[in-house]
Amino acid sequence: MSYADAERAGAVGTGCTWRSGSDRKARLSMADDRAAVRRDGVIVALKPAVGAQALFFTYDRWAGGGISILVRDSGKVVRRGHEFTETVAQLYIVKNGRMQPFLGWLNCGT
Repeated sequence: MSYADAERAGAVGTGCTWRSGSDRKARLSMADDRAAVRRDGVIVALKPAVGAQALFFTYDRWAGGGISILVRDSGKVVRRGHEFTETVAQLYIVKNGRMQPFLGWLNCGT
């Protein structure tokens, strides 16, 4: 997912990006009450799910386009910069009643 993809969905600014893989590529972008994820080659705009909790100026649960996403931050800091903190985080995608877990990093900042 590129910055332009997230920008088109309005999911840029102060918030978080969930990254995974050896290249730490962005997979989910979240800012305020907007988020975006690429699923099957299509950018899906997400809104906070019912019961969503605060997660660094954004939310931990998202829904839209027939999927639900839950982000669980471990709190274990692996990198820190001048305007960001990166932690180990688990991402869960629920689609058609099936939950898929993914391990990655949550990069939050301004």
